[in-house]
Amino acid sequence: MQFKSFALVSALAASALAQSTSSASAATASTSISIASGCSFTETATATAQSDLDDLNSCVAIKGDVYITGSLGSAALDNVQAIYGSLTIDNATSLASFSAGSLGAITEQFNLQSLTILSTLNLPALSTVGSVNFVTLPALSSINLNTGVTQVNSLYISDTSLETLDGFDITSLDTFNVNNNKNLASIDSQLQNVKVALEVSYNSENVEVTFDELEWANNITFRDGASVSLAKLSSVNASLGFINNSITEIDLATLSTIGGSLSIVSNDELESLDFTNLTSISGGFVISNNSALNNISGFDSLETVGGAVIFQGNFTNASLPSLRRVSGGFTVESEGELDCDEFNSLNSKGVIQGDSYVCSAASTSTSVQVSSTASGDDSSSSSTHSSSATASNSASSSSSKAGAGSVTVGASFLTAFAGFMLALL
Repeated sequence: MQFKSFALVSALAASALAQSTSSASAATASTSISIASGCSFTETATATAQSDLDDLNSCVAIKGDVYITGSLGSAALDNVQAIYGSLTIDNATSLASFSAGSLGAITEQFNLQSLTILSTLNLPALSTVGSVNFVTLPALSSINLNTGVTQVNSLYISDTSLETLDGFDITSLDTFNVNNNKNLASIDSQLQNVKVALEVSYNSENVEVTFDELEWANNITFRDGASVSLAKLSSVNASLGFINNSITEIDLATLSTIGGSLSIVSNDELESLDFTNLTSISGGFVISNNSALNNISGFDSLETVGGAVIFQGNFTNASLPSLRRVSGGFTVESEGELDCDEFNSLNSKGVIQGDSYVCSAASTSTSVQVSSTASGDDSSSSSTHSSSATASNSASSSSSKAGAGSVTVGASFLTAFAGFMLALL
């Protein structure tokens, strides 16, 4: 058996190493197994052949990290019930199958990476893992997780041939990131909260995503999906984004607050929105380039937006009936026959508090540039309504073409918008 140096990265493993190596007892939330003499390592146990794993199979529990690499065709670690450390299988390009039939817990990381022909992964007893990182497993289409993983802090699955995520029965974690799995047909998760980030992106364009038990999350991003269901989502602490999906509707009638930005961008088949109970967005609010969305509605309760509002597309109707404060700029640009009267009224009432207001459509445009030092009736501004004329602003020489009219947008707003969209995409 070979060894390489390593450092433990969590309090759980550090606490375990502090115990006696002869007959110590280490524990996870669900199990407590004695560690026999010879099964506790201060250096990583590296296996390049099945004979190395056979030596480890004499241990019911291992304290330390296990690293598997080399030219194994198959590998089995079937007697070990717990690893108080990490298990990594890396760059074993000949490995077709891995089995750990008794393994119930890995307290740190479970890393499978660059295993190009791995097609069989048998983990029937696994229930507890610190973090799961499966990357570049192009031949892996399914995992045998009979018991089901119920405890994990971070789940990262990228570039596999998995068709479902069956067997991951998690209700709470820090990070859920599933990306670039081109055969993934569905994600049906029982997650109730996500403390750091939830991202599902660049998988099969037909993937159907269901998080119907999710009540809150910090950040949420969905890209390139066919459908998204979030039946119980009530709050998002930071930002929420739907980008480049083929979804036809977004139904978030239970959502009440967004602590960051809301972005709905480049969803070509999107036809309807329902954010009926959403009252506040603390960051920016962007709906842009959704070619089938003719009606921007479904925001009946939205009162405040802490950043800029940007609506762009081919819509003929847009309405925010309860809006009472926008702290940033306000830009509505439509190629359709949009009536700007509602938004013009909001601007005239001082609802829009940023340094620029623009509403332009196929046959009308309105532009207002407000000095950063101006307020109330003393503000320096200009406003023009036209059917085919040019609206310009004496405070700025820059202009942009929109339908039959020309509108002026403040440089500070354009800079902020460009930065926002770059960060988003």
